[in-house]
Amino acid sequence: AEAILVGCLTVNVVGLRYYHGTVTNGEMVQLVREPTNPYDSNAIRVLNIRGDQVGHVEKNKAMHLAPLVDQNLAFLEGIVPSGSKNAYRMPCQVHVFSKPALAAAVVDHLDYFGERLSGGLLEEGAHEGGGGGRASSKTSKRKVLAGAASSAPKKPSIDDIFEDLALDCKKRQAMEPDSSIVKSELMQHQKEALAWMIQRENSSALPPFWEIQPPKGSNATTMYMNTLTNFTCDKRPEPLRGGILADDMGLGKTLAVLALVATNRPGAVLPPVVDIAEELEELEEQPAAKKSKTTERSKGRDKKASDSGSDDHPPPPCVPKAGGPLATLVVCPLSVLSNWIGQLEDHTRAGSLNVCVFHGPDRIKNAKKLASHDLVFTTYNMLASEWNDRNSALRKVQWLRLVLDEAHLVKNPKAQQTKCAISLNADRRWAVTGTPIQNNAKDLFSLMQFLHFEPLSERTFWNRTIQRPLTSGQPAGFARLQGLMSAISLRRTKEARVNGKKLVDLPPKIVTVFPVDLTPNDRAIYDKMERDGKDIILKYIANGTMTKNYAIVLQIILRLRQLCDHSSMCPGSMDSFVFLSCAGQIASPELLQKMLAMIGDDFDCPICLSPPVTAIITRCAHVFCRRCIEKTLERDKRQCPMCRGDLTISDIYTSNVGEEQEEAGNDGDGGGGGSSAKITALLSILDKTRAKDPSIKTVVFSQFSSMLKLAEAPLTQAGYKFVKLQGGMSAKKRDEAMEAFKSTSKDSPTVFLLSLKAAGVGLNLVSASNVVMLDPWWNPAAEEQAMDRVHRLGQTRDVHVFRLVATDSIEERLLQMQEKKRAYAQIALGKEASEERRKQCIQEVRLLM
Repeated sequence: AEAILVGCLTVNVVGLRYYHGTVTNGEMVQLVREPTNPYDSNAIRVLNIRGDQVGHVEKNKAMHLAPLVDQNLAFLEGIVPSGSKNAYRMPCQVHVFSKPALAAAVVDHLDYFGERLSGGLLEEGAHEGGGGGRASSKTSKRKVLAGAASSAPKKPSIDDIFEDLALDCKKRQAMEPDSSIVKSELMQHQKEALAWMIQRENSSALPPFWEIQPPKGSNATTMYMNTLTNFTCDKRPEPLRGGILADDMGLGKTLAVLALVATNRPGAVLPPVVDIAEELEELEEQPAAKKSKTTERSKGRDKKASDSGSDDHPPPPCVPKAGGPLATLVVCPLSVLSNWIGQLEDHTRAGSLNVCVFHGPDRIKNAKKLASHDLVFTTYNMLASEWNDRNSALRKVQWLRLVLDEAHLVKNPKAQQTKCAISLNADRRWAVTGTPIQNNAKDLFSLMQFLHFEPLSERTFWNRTIQRPLTSGQPAGFARLQGLMSAISLRRTKEARVNGKKLVDLPPKIVTVFPVDLTPNDRAIYDKMERDGKDIILKYIANGTMTKNYAIVLQIILRLRQLCDHSSMCPGSMDSFVFLSCAGQIASPELLQKMLAMIGDDFDCPICLSPPVTAIITRCAHVFCRRCIEKTLERDKRQCPMCRGDLTISDIYTSNVGEEQEEAGNDGDGGGGGSSAKITALLSILDKTRAKDPSIKTVVFSQFSSMLKLAEAPLTQAGYKFVKLQGGMSAKKRDEAMEAFKSTSKDSPTVFLLSLKAAGVGLNLVSASNVVMLDPWWNPAAEEQAMDRVHRLGQTRDVHVFRLVATDSIEERLLQMQEKKRAYAQIALGKEASEERRKQCIQEVRLLM
């Protein structure tokens, strides 16, 4: 459950004269435990948004608050309402948050020591994540959470701030690329993306949420205030040079980035920026009330610009200097690397850019030599492996710009590749992804960290201003998220229209849900496992232990999904194993090894977020790369990173089943020679396609590499030539498979078997026009990414997508869950969608089962 505001407590911040950090009246501050303080083991530090220490919470209050933080019963946030000019101490409102189940214990603990919390514990509007709401209507002395007294003039709310940002991001401009390097003609929307990116890169304007506070008096200095936190300083904040290029999949983001690299080079003379006449259709379609509000807001901003807070005369644009940083680093998945190289060859003049691939054992180790290139490519796996090497050339270079392709892959802030991306030195930073939000707004936090976007790069302020309002279902939450995305991202979809015409003229994409009835034998096995699984999960929910046993719940769901594909993927012996584990007993090493052999690369390692390399399974049934888990156990506590249970090297197991043995096993009882309802449906679709036009090619996606393997024999028997791409293949084999499938010769393969995880992003598969999704995935964005490998620029045929869904099964309920996640992402990106917020994991499991 998400944390709630339990109440507020006023404390004093002491020791001000010993620290250099400053705050302003009404400013948000961070409250950080300092258990190693030599003078007070209960010490709580008070920091401003820059991380500068202001002081400590007074000792007699800290001694009561510290145990709550240390035992994970509560966490604290602070606001300084007044007294920031005091020399020795200042008041601070401490907001105490806790999970609902622990709220009573937190209140009892503080009551015992005579600390009475005030404010509406669960009242609506008790805490708007730092916005201007009142804590309680019962307390006449309650102040606005932003710290302003009730008699003070009303300040703009955080919602006003975000809406202003959204209104500022409407101007359309275009720019031609440097034709001495880029030989291809850019489409209009790519020219607009180029102009937007270059202006963001070179802008010296204040970053979003910052305003100028003009000097008061002849000897005063100009101050700069962050409108989210009220933090004020006399040093002009660094501009935000970069952002998120979030165009829909297949709109040519790769070429736009290459044009940026080619055009905005050190010492280059930039082509002129061309203004494009605004289309007012969107404004005209708004309701009268909304139009009036928008107009008034715009007038208000114009008036405000004429007053004090504007940045009408920022420093001149900062074009990359000759002799400064030269190299651009592009980080992408291994499966996408060949696509970048191909795009570079297709769209730029030979030899015009000095290019290097930082990958493999022969990669450049000298930082100076690496920095001499115009463009350097590397992969996320390489980024993760370089994280622990302090002498890594990647970490030593001062990059001109850093580009993360498929940037949603760094959504886990704790992953090594994410930490490395954040820590790299770069003047300009770009996150490129068609799906910046895949599950919920938490996916964006690591991108704020990557962009070094203060103060939202600090988890405390992200939670207070964005995450908590969204989680609590406040209507303002989505509006804030939309405003934020408008301020830092550019998003166009294939359906977007300019002057009544589509942004890109692509043939239609027809998505068909293809119902599949399981065979009688598979149906009987499925129904039995679903009944048993429901009983176990309902017990967990009733006992309140489902989150503790979430790994086992996911095992049950995984087995049901695999049964929908092929019964041999879930043998009878797995039935007893799963439920033995569910009973709370420790599975034997033999059973763990057998489970790992069957899972194969169908799981991502939670540490590096990639298919496991030399996969191992722990006694608590979690799968990791051997190297990842061994390094974690050496560096951190000897605990499982997933469940925090005790774990040592002797508690991890590898599969004794080699690849050859696994293939042999599939030909035996496991059903390698048998078929299933899904494979029969796949052959039916292929047969109809071949009868219609033998030249049509089909891409087949599955979550499970074992399902792709099971499809090989039936495809061969039916006379279909195919190639396959899945996790674990070398870059050379991937390229060979891609080139064979792209070939137009009569004997070239017409079917491409692809693992969704290994090939669902970045590839260009326009040589096919049919897509078959053998099984649905949790995340609709992952499926849409896969479909758009085919439906993208360069496609000339109508694209037909067939989603195979087993009737009366967990797959049908997965589709329902996908729609809710899709609606959530659409709201954040400014599309129309229902207002129903995403359900928590327990509710999702209820729906699935």
